[in-house]
Amino acid sequence: MELEQTGFLESRSININANSFILLLRKGDNRAFETLFRLYYDKLFHIAKGYLDSHEDAEGVVQNTFLKIWEYRLKLEVSTNLNGYLYAMTKNACLDHLKHQKIKNNYIDLRQHKKRMIQYQFLKDEAASLLLKNELERKIIQGLDLLPEKCKKVFVKSRMEGLKHHEIAKLMGISKRTVDNHIANALRHMRLHLREFLSLIFIILLK
Repeated sequence: MELEQTGFLESRSININANSFILLLRKGDNRAFETLFRLYYDKLFHIAKGYLDSHEDAEGVVQNTFLKIWEYRLKLEVSTNLNGYLYAMTKNACLDHLKHQKIKNNYIDLRQHKKRMIQYQFLKDEAASLLLKNELERKIIQGLDLLPEKCKKVFVKSRMEGLKHHEIAKLMGISKRTVDNHIANALRHMRLHLREFLSLIFIILLK
């Protein structure tokens, strides 16, 4: 292995065989490790990207590969084929990542399925639905009370009393644009305040 063009050798060109290079790694030579990184990073990243869709995940796998090489450098045999060793480590790390991701996705899907089943059973019960409606009404009142007084008044007249924007503006002595802004702000606030109920409201209305 000739390292003349890698920056590893500073003063003169020397041919170094793989065995000697591994010995340098075992001794913790930082320049040897830097050379290894420069020679193999792009190649290993290309392999990892072939297994993983995420650019970020591929980078993480390759970085961990080099980290493990450094941490376990004393276990490297002098006769180790670094090329095959690095490729095998990267491939196995990618397969482990995919396996872990699959388990994680299956767990998330299972939790979501259980949550939907609980919601479905809950909504089938009329008494439970009534409790949910009461809770929703309480949350709506609570959300309205958190609005600034004028914004709350405009919103109530629009959504609960059914007045048009220009009617509210005339009644309250403010511009229609001000009414529009108050209602837009109130809607944003209420969507945030009621976000946990939004997915259930439509189910209740369809019962």
